[in-house]
Amino acid sequence: MANAFRRGSRAADGTADPASRPGARSEPGSGPVVILGLGRFGQALGEELVAGGVEVMCVDADPRVVQECSTTFDHVVTADTTNPEALRQLGVPEAGRVVIAIGSNIEASVLTASAVVDMGVPSIWAKADNQAHAKILGQIGVHHVIRPESDMGRRVAHLMGGRVQDYAEFERGFAVAKIAPPVSALDHRVGEVNARGDSPVQILAIRPRDEAFRRALADDVIRAGDLVIAAGPVEELEKFAARR
Repeated sequence: MANAFRRGSRAADGTADPASRPGARSEPGSGPVVILGLGRFGQALGEELVAGGVEVMCVDADPRVVQECSTTFDHVVTADTTNPEALRQLGVPEAGRVVIAIGSNIEASVLTASAVVDMGVPSIWAKADNQAHAKILGQIGVHHVIRPESDMGRRVAHLMGGRVQDYAEFERGFAVAKIAPPVSALDHRVGEVNARGDSPVQILAIRPRDEAFRRALADDVIRAGDLVIAAGPVEELEKFAARR
């Protein structure tokens, strides 16, 4: 599949040149990623994947968007993603991972998702603009539904308190956060802090002052100026960070 795509390859009828279609289906966690929709989210996703050495094929229905992105991505085509036949000509059924990055046009998103699900792609991700949209995508068989704006809003809400420096919520109610250790933890070993029965929060990593983050060891002593990565229920993380 490494040579399956050609820069800016697209047919006049909006479908891909057959020479650009992949061969055998990739495993879900390997091989190129197909991104359907090149809005801000799709472009940012594609750029990050490319930076990480992942080959991507990007598809959008707007020729102007495809032209603009042809200098960023090696494999970008113009096609109607709601048309199953166009997706087949692009080789989407053989892809291991497909991202439906269409959010604002819910009809196009759902039709595209339905077509990809029917093709049996083993790992399908889709962007949803609201809860109703997310529910529909889940009901038709999308494996991973993401709501970037909602997720970012929750993250920023926790950062605004000033006690949490970075925050990642793995599922509703449980998160990992980068925080300055509370005063009550200073001059104590990580093992002591983690063994306290009054909080389910656990310290996973530590960054001593002027050093890099590393895995926290039970004998590490927490000092003023250190940073820690802690995991636990969201409310408990907030309480832990607020301790004096």
